[in-house]
Amino acid sequence: MKLKPSVMAVALAAGLAMPAQADFLGAKVGMDLFFVATDGSLSSDTQNWNDKSRLSAYAAFEHFIPLVPNLMIRYNQMGTTAAGNELDLSNTDFVFYYQLLDNTGVELDLGMNYRLYSGEARETGDWASTDLDKGVLMGYARSRVNLVGTGLFAFADVSLTNYNRKQISDFQLGMGYSMGLIALDLNLKAGYRQHDFDVRRFNGVNVDVVQDGWFMGAELNF
Repeated sequence: MKLKPSVMAVALAAGLAMPAQADFLGAKVGMDLFFVATDGSLSSDTQNWNDKSRLSAYAAFEHFIPLVPNLMIRYNQMGTTAAGNELDLSNTDFVFYYQLLDNTGVELDLGMNYRLYSGEARETGDWASTDLDKGVLMGYARSRVNLVGTGLFAFADVSLTNYNRKQISDFQLGMGYSMGLIALDLNLKAGYRQHDFDVRRFNGVNVDVVQDGWFMGAELNF
């Protein structure tokens, strides 16, 4: 299987997480399994999409340098098919964010997300596919509330934009459990995710779909 550059970028970032501890206050890597269902239209034609479970993988680095944002790189598989049509909305997030709150009870991050879509669209009877390689600037927010003393936490992660015929949002809501291990924490989590993609003339393609479903994942926090 040929790896896309975005996949390799996340893999490289994850590989650097361990040695980065000397220079950064924190680093984390994680992976989610997304049980996705797609509903909506490609070029105004509503489809009966056939979906499979998809993966997301990410790595983040946090530091103490003032005014310099923290960084998270996240790759999201978002492909689906329907009766000869193919729609791949896979993308890579480059999230630059600041920690506004970071204590034992509440965490809050705010920033910007440059999302680079790297998929394609192919319609029935069209042998040539259209690349959906295009970047979108989105607002980003993440919050986490810890039930102190139990290891349980609730979280939300949101990216969204609405400009120039692009209405795109991607959010996660869920619960998790944190376990302290030697030199790191293991976070197990599960919840609901929804990706709304309503665009006009996105590299010449009109798409209006909602991809949503349950997900579960694991994260190592150094």
